[in-house]
Amino acid sequence: MDKKSEKQIIEKLSRGDKIAFGMLFSTYHERLYLFAIHYLNNKETAEDIIQDVFGYVWEKHPELINVNNLSSWLYTITKNHCLKKIKHFKMIQRHSDELKKRQMDIVRGALENLDASPIIFEEIKKIMDATLESLPPQVRRIFEMSRFENKKNREISDQLGISIKTVEANMSKALKVLRRRLNPYLPFLLYLLY
Repeated sequence: MDKKSEKQIIEKLSRGDKIAFGMLFSTYHERLYLFAIHYLNNKETAEDIIQDVFGYVWEKHPELINVNNLSSWLYTITKNHCLKKIKHFKMIQRHSDELKKRQMDIVRGALENLDASPIIFEEIKKIMDATLESLPPQVRRIFEMSRFENKKNREISDQLGISIKTVEANMSKALKVLRRRLNPYLPFLLYLLY
């Protein structure tokens, strides 16, 4: 886009001209998307960023009259949105790492204090059997298919003729009851319940 065309688009867009906005979008969308994907390495996130950028441009259109270099301005906005997203991802990762560390500390503490005698294993089996027996039949069947037969939610859904949401809801019910009743035996049950 030459300087004259750019100046005309800026003037029209600053007055809220939707056609000028459409021209701006069609001219810069792909370029900004490629720029964002280069740094974010994720197509969906890059597309979200570009939608945010154009939303920002439309929101700020009255201020565009002060922009001297439209291309530079758009790339700067895109860069800043990418930086914010990267910062957000880092924060999420940091929290996830802290959560994993806390979980490992809990498991380590439980293992250190755990009595691993055969009596404990027998006790766990009795509690498991009684707990599973107390569950409604469909909830128990879904749990058994998932944990004992290693079936995915989609397979369970197809086999039982129910929705995936129903499978998920029933699994949540089963896990909640089992976690509550078997909490003292957490280290032995991590594979089974998580």
